[in-house]
Amino acid sequence: FNDTYWNGSRELYRSVEDFKPLVQGETLSFEPGERFGYSNTGMLLLGVVIQSATGQDYFDYIRENIYLPAGMENTDCYEMDYPVENLAIGYVPAPDSPWKWENNLYKHVIKGGPAGGGFSTVEDLFRFARALQSGKLVSKASLEKMWTPHTARYGYGFSVESGPAGKVVGHSGGFPGLNGNLDIFLDKGYTVAVLSNYDNGASPLARRVYELIGSLPVNQTGNTQD
Repeated sequence: FNDTYWNGSRELYRSVEDFKPLVQGETLSFEPGERFGYSNTGMLLLGVVIQSATGQDYFDYIRENIYLPAGMENTDCYEMDYPVENLAIGYVPAPDSPWKWENNLYKHVIKGGPAGGGFSTVEDLFRFARALQSGKLVSKASLEKMWTPHTARYGYGFSVESGPAGKVVGHSGGFPGLNGNLDIFLDKGYTVAVLSNYDNGASPLARRVYELIGSLPVNQTGNTQD
């Protein structure tokens, strides 16, 4: 989401292919594997790779191979030209007053994609975490690679942390008016999903829950005690 995107028409960006001109001519910030820096561009290009490797539209492939097998019935990237039933609207502080809020529809992407802009529920995110761990979505070997830190506490698309809460993998993100966090506590057996429809609403709560789970004891079988 560079200046070309923000200064242009959002209606131009509906498919993964539509975003490709935004990154043409961009150079590497550093050599791959040298260090970690989260990149929306990188996620976008992974969507392009999925289309190229499968021969399918990105959105169709994700629905068939992730949402459907995981049972995620309320998750998708919706076109925002018209109202979508039961869709939460994000809110941002109004520029003229810190006590007023306005909706983020004038900022939101017209359709989400690999780099963000999709919609889900905490229940669906829980189903996603369960499906990952059960082997429904990827092999055990692939999951191990995804959840192994390759550079500075980051695997493949997942943060990887170790501490009082044990090994925790997850992902967080935000956009003006939206904030979300998913943590999977591998050693303690918890999954925590927090979503918010206003700026930075999910992160403080997710961090507090993280601290609380870190204070819980673990028995010899690796399960949390009552």
